[in-house]
Amino acid sequence: MARKSGRSTGKLAGRFALTSGAGALLTGLIASADALFKGQVTAFVVPVLFGAGSAIAGWIVGSRIGARLTDLGLAVSKLGRGGTEVKVRAGGRDEIGALGRSLQYLANDLTELQKQQEKAGGALATMDPQVRQLRDRTLPQSLPQYAGFEIDGALCAGSRGGLDYYDATVVEETAVLYLVSAEGFGAVAVVACRMARDELHRALAQGAAPRKALSHANRVLKQHLPPGACAKASVLQLSADGAKLYQAGARAPLLVCQRGEVREVAAEGLALGLDDGPVFDKALRPQEVATTPGVRMLLANEAALRTDDFRARIAQYSPKHTAMFMNMVLGGIEEDAGGDGLREDVVLISAKRTGAT
Repeated sequence: MARKSGRSTGKLAGRFALTSGAGALLTGLIASADALFKGQVTAFVVPVLFGAGSAIAGWIVGSRIGARLTDLGLAVSKLGRGGTEVKVRAGGRDEIGALGRSLQYLANDLTELQKQQEKAGGALATMDPQVRQLRDRTLPQSLPQYAGFEIDGALCAGSRGGLDYYDATVVEETAVLYLVSAEGFGAVAVVACRMARDELHRALAQGAAPRKALSHANRVLKQHLPPGACAKASVLQLSADGAKLYQAGARAPLLVCQRGEVREVAAEGLALGLDDGPVFDKALRPQEVATTPGVRMLLANEAALRTDDFRARIAQYSPKHTAMFMNMVLGGIEEDAGGDGLREDVVLISAKRTGAT
């Protein structure tokens, strides 16, 4: 749910004020150059007052524009999370007002389209209760423990569901965490995502390294699915020496939290099922991640990344124990969703390096 406050951050207003004030002050000083050379005090005071007045006017105008843009941003954020009941406050006959009206028309059209789909029985496959039950039966009750790391994962269910699988396993003295997501909607996406999860899980359970497990899953999907069908996966391998991220078509980056800062780490790779093997194997390029004590790494689905204040929350709560961290972050997401609850499933997997900081 979008934040209730429509106030801007003040950055735009500050730039307006600075630009207006500086421009007015400079213009006044140039116009009063002769008087300044003669040592007249008023020749300096008047431009300063004029610049201050212009800065105040610039701040007021910038604040109003910033607040209107913030409202539009919150509306877009809600649409991105699947909400269609959006009310845009964007009056006026200027360009911002026109953008607001266009956004409102889009929200209205999406609402009407959703109603028509529900009446026609054409709900997305992710909303099918049987699909959700099939997925939920594979989700782990808890993730395995691995020395040197606090590991946890959870899924918050949304009304529209989702096609995300997650799990973790310990393979040859390394821990492997993975998140598999669908690409698109419909029955083919459901089959592709579940097949990718099963094949990746099977290969890892048999002791395959992440790269070989992903290559195996890719070949199976290519052989058994229609052309163009695919799935996405992010795999994080943990060891005493650090971490390594593999991504096959995944657009959601790994979030690395340390000392109150959050940075994104991404790896290259094709989606599972698009290539027979050679191109997929060549394109799969892992990314090394340094793991000093206190560093927390997060795999999250795209629905989680679209929620309000997600990065601010993980930065704030990252120093806490992982169990408390998960409760506070996911609890905040559910609280922001309001009485209607989440629209999409939110998945979060966390691995924090333990030891003295």
